[in-house]
Amino acid sequence: SGINAEYGVDYGKKSKLEFDVYPAPQISTAGGEPYNAILTTHTTLELSDCAFMVDNEAVYDICRRNLDIERPSYPNLNRLMAQIVSSITASLRGGRRILDT
Repeated sequence: SGINAEYGVDYGKKSKLEFDVYPAPQISTAGGEPYNAILTTHTTLELSDCAFMVDNEAVYDICRRNLDIERPSYPNLNRLMAQIVSSITASLRGGRRILDT
């Protein structure tokens, strides 16, 4: 949250987006992950203009059901998340709106 506060000072007029990924029990590596995710979200929500909450379990299920990946790994989940973030932020990059192309 310290870095986010500095971004607010340096880039005050820019939209600050936050992407929060909540852990999935299928691939969770630590019991404290849900607690840490909630604490982080609570702390950083005050510093962002828009927050996107992503359920890692839903991303896991999309990989299994829609992309036919039997046992999704972190790289699979990360690639899908990268596509989601890229799609959401596409209109903020390049100075043109998606519909203007």
